[in-house]
Amino acid sequence: MLRNKGLTDKLLLLGIDGMDPRFTKRMISEGKMPNTEKLVQLGACREDLVLLGANPTITPPMWATLATGCYPMTHGIMDFNLSGETDKDITLGAFASCFLKAEPLFNVTAKAGKKTLVMHWPGGSFPPTVEGDNIYTIDGSSPGAVCAWSSARDFDMIYIASTKAKEPSYMPYSVKTSDLEGDEKLKFSLNHSHSGISTEAKERLQKYKEQYAAQINVEGYVPDGSFVVDTMLFEKDKGLNWNLADFPSSCSISPVYPANGWAFDTPADAKEFVMITYYGKVIRNALILKNEQGVYDKVVIYKNKSTPEPVVILENDVFTPAYDTIPKADGGEELVYRNMRLLKIAEDGSYIRIWSSRGMSCEDDSVWFPKSLFKEITDKIGPLQPSSQMSGNDADLIMKCNNEQWVLSAKWQSECMHYMIEQYGVEVIFSHFHNIDMQSHNYMKYMKNRDTSRYDESEVIKYAEAAYKITDDYVGSFMHLLDEGWTILLFSDHALISAEEGPHVLCENCGVCVDPLRAMGYTVLKKDADGKELPEVDWTKTTAIQTRSNSIYINVKGRDPHGIVDPADKYELEEKIITDLYGYKDEKTGHRIVALALHNKDAVLLGLGGPMGSDIVLFLHESYAEDHGAALSTAYGHNDTSLSPIFIAAGKGIKPNYRTTRYIREVDVAPTAAVLLGVDIPADCEGAPAYQIFSEKL
Repeated sequence: MLRNKGLTDKLLLLGIDGMDPRFTKRMISEGKMPNTEKLVQLGACREDLVLLGANPTITPPMWATLATGCYPMTHGIMDFNLSGETDKDITLGAFASCFLKAEPLFNVTAKAGKKTLVMHWPGGSFPPTVEGDNIYTIDGSSPGAVCAWSSARDFDMIYIASTKAKEPSYMPYSVKTSDLEGDEKLKFSLNHSHSGISTEAKERLQKYKEQYAAQINVEGYVPDGSFVVDTMLFEKDKGLNWNLADFPSSCSISPVYPANGWAFDTPADAKEFVMITYYGKVIRNALILKNEQGVYDKVVIYKNKSTPEPVVILENDVFTPAYDTIPKADGGEELVYRNMRLLKIAEDGSYIRIWSSRGMSCEDDSVWFPKSLFKEITDKIGPLQPSSQMSGNDADLIMKCNNEQWVLSAKWQSECMHYMIEQYGVEVIFSHFHNIDMQSHNYMKYMKNRDTSRYDESEVIKYAEAAYKITDDYVGSFMHLLDEGWTILLFSDHALISAEEGPHVLCENCGVCVDPLRAMGYTVLKKDADGKELPEVDWTKTTAIQTRSNSIYINVKGRDPHGIVDPADKYELEEKIITDLYGYKDEKTGHRIVALALHNKDAVLLGLGGPMGSDIVLFLHESYAEDHGAALSTAYGHNDTSLSPIFIAAGKGIKPNYRTTRYIREVDVAPTAAVLLGVDIPADCEGAPAYQIFSEKL
């Protein structure tokens, strides 16, 4: 209910996934984030801009914490993934609201009669759990740009046409750079996913997939395939975060031919090539054309040689939007929107290099509430913008392609939020923008020079600066609201670090981390008839597994389906595992790899214990935790990187140009917002209002 008038009538919760207070301070000091600097000058924050982060430093649990004011053990979204109810070696994507066990503030504001927009909030907002005319929910089903996973229909593509190519070829996830000659043999290069191969394992996984979709139960929504997995992660594979920086694109290579067999007139000197796309199921034909000076400088892509209307015309080095169609599984075609760029064209037409983003459905309204908003918004503002996970060792892909996509995504999202204010009278906005996190995954490990680095870290820093510049412009698009009676809270969920040493698969969040518990004798894998290990846990011999970002489970008799550890021996086994973990050292440096390991009862101190918590909670030392998730939220990395979230507040009800010495915690954001608005603090909230920054005493 509305308790009192509050300190403001209109509140924008401006969330930026991955925004680092330490790196932001550096950017501000160099004069590179003027809008954020102005927000600091107008408002209140700590001198270091730090919001004391909760744990784990992972998107879904931290956005759920920001919404509820609760720690994960209370709100129930414990990590990026949750463990299967009885099968701890299966993980389930934790974005959906059915996993949220605490009241979010956006439900409170809607019930209090405040017109509320929940904009792509990836922590318990999808699907909405309250109804009525006071709440509008757009996506929240995944990270990335709005509808990044629900509406994406294919991969990022690299298209190469070259006189060096012998025949057309296509391979998904095959190239880690766009800098190809055209004579390469394409090979699948995505790190192998080690999943259960027995009939029993496959049937069990399928059962969980069906149960997961039924539990979310949203018409038209198909959960991403990565949301239910039984993956086994091995030290030799380095881990997900380490490999994200070199995430491969799919590729099509074609010879260059003289134009021939077209149903309409083409220039006599035109050249042609083919583009194999959409999982290898679609072929597009393209012409390479000369300009008036006789130089080849343009590519025109057609649906086929019989359709004279181009799909898109690509000028040299120009970022270009395109609409195309893809086949539907049940017949017919679906309209998709994508971005493209002709990165290189030889003047004699002998070589072409093109990047294309994934295609975003122009029809999928499954994660919009009400659904009518989808068509209204996309008609008024434009189609959903793609976002990509692409190779961090390719400057063209990062700066000319992915960076440009986020410029458009920031503009689209800002315009959408403004539209909802102007047309629907929205008074409270819970918003999430994912550019820094997703871009950082592309290059974060290369912000420190490595043996695998293609560019010096001084060049890679420019990638980060470009991402923060987009964020600053995005923040700037809302600054006028301060003059219109709005209050703005700018914050993040976590940041990302470039590890000083290097990655360890321990504490990866998307499966069972087989190593080092296998070497310690706690995790045992099944073997085939020849004695070769299989990617399946042998529960008859396994006493403990490490899964999710920070969790170790003991295989306990009477609690777990195949338990072998007597409950009376559980505590001593945990003690032994914790002792072994503290003795786990980097062979090169001799330093310990684990920073902290706690029994469940002690993990309550960090909000990660209790019935939904694991038996042991552990965190890596900051030197070995790449990107985010594995280390404590206070961790530091190379080149002014950290894992801490940021917090800045400005506008009505906030002291101007004020610096607090209080550590405002992540759980404090929701109650602070509630008091500002004069509504109830969420029912299960464990934080407290940051009253020191208010312009009036409580």
